[in-house]
Order: sequence, then C-alpha cells, then structure tokens
Amino acid sequence: MRALLDVFFSPGTVFGGLPERRAAWVTPLVVNTLLLMISTIVTVNVLGMELIMRQRLAGSNMSPEQMQQAMERATSPVATYISYAAVLLGTPFVMLAVAGILFAFGMMTSRAPKFGSMFAMVNLAFFPYFLVTVLMTILVLLAAPDKTALDISNLLATNVGAFVNKSETSKGMYALFTSLDVFSFMEILMLSFGFSKLTRAGMAAGLGAVVGMWVLYVMAKMALSLFK
Repeated sequence: MRALLDVFFSPGTVFGGLPERRAAWVTPLVVNTLLLMISTIVTVNVLGMELIMRQRLAGSNMSPEQMQQAMERATSPVATYISYAAVLLGTPFVMLAVAGILFAFGMMTSRAPKFGSMFAMVNLAFFPYFLVTVLMTILVLLAAPDKTALDISNLLATNVGAFVNKSETSKGMYALFTSLDVFSFMEILMLSFGFSKLTRAGMAAGLGAVVGMWVLYVMAKMALSLFK
C-alpha cells in the first residue's frame, strides 16, 4: 500500500525496487480495478443505461426495430451486471496485455526483467492515471446540470476530440483526436520511466517501447471505429 503513495513522490525508487519485491502487483491491481468499478457504477447510476446506450448506438446503421431491441437488451438488469463484470475481468486482462507487450520489449534489453516485476510496474504506473481520471469523471457526472448533454465517450475535455465537431468529423479521425489526450501522454511518460528503471535501458528505450505500443493501440482504435 505504501508504494501507491510513493509512486506520486518517488516513482524511481518504487520502480527500481520492484525486482526485490514479491507479488508487488496484487495491491495496485486490486485498487485499480476497484477505482474503475466505482467509476462504472457511478456512471450507470447517474446517467442510466438508456442514455448511455442511446449515445453508443447513435449514428449506427441499425433499423428502428433493431435499435429498439438493442435498447431493451441494454437496459435490462442483466446488461448492467454484465457491464460490471466486464470491468472486473477486463481490467486485469488489459493490465496483463500491457505488461506482456512491455515484457517482450524488455527481453530485448541487457537487463531482462521478470514478468511479475513488469506487471507490478504497469499497475503502479496506471494508479495515478486511474485515480485522477476517475475522480474527475465522478465530479463531472455529479456537477453537470444537464446529464443528457454529456458525451459518455468523452466526458473529460482533456483531448483534442473535445474541441472538434463530432458529427462533422470522420469516425477514424475522431478516434485519433480522442487519443491525443493530456493524461494519456502523462501515462506514456510514467510507463516509459518505469520501463527504464526496470530494464536500466534508459528513458529513450522506454519511450520507444511505450510509444510503439500506444501507436498500435491508436491504429486499432481508429480501425475499429469504422465498423461502429
């Protein structure tokens, strides 16, 4: 638990000491999952599944009958529990995926890290990002006078996508613009720093690994947006 606080003030010390710690990933993973679960629960209860699904299905090629059927399925209690389960299971999966990719890059360095250390680093590096964005999301949801005016896909105006007209922008470009986010860039720096401390390969190597992974993510995000 101490590492969650120290990662804000002395991340180099925290990341550098991970190889000597066992199961250092457990606490940050549990806390990260809880933060995202809290954010999801608040979002669903404040906005409601109906509003959330209407925004997600807006602009789709579904017929009115298909839209109505999709809305009925999405607003059922089962769909709500599935959303919670997706966060509960999806968070560890995403953390494992990120750690796995960085671990593969780390194997190319002169000081190949253990997977457990890389997994712990990734979870610790994401903790400040999740904490700040979740708190901001909850504040926006609770403070907004008109909940229907909120864009569920882009609640925080910290990226380029918040300043363009979504209806006049192609889906691929809008996906790119939402990826150009202040917090995302800060997270890239944190992961790069953690990678450099674990592998002792230098910040340039860390940036190369993390930015390369981020570029692949953005390209996949842009491609998938074309099928929505």
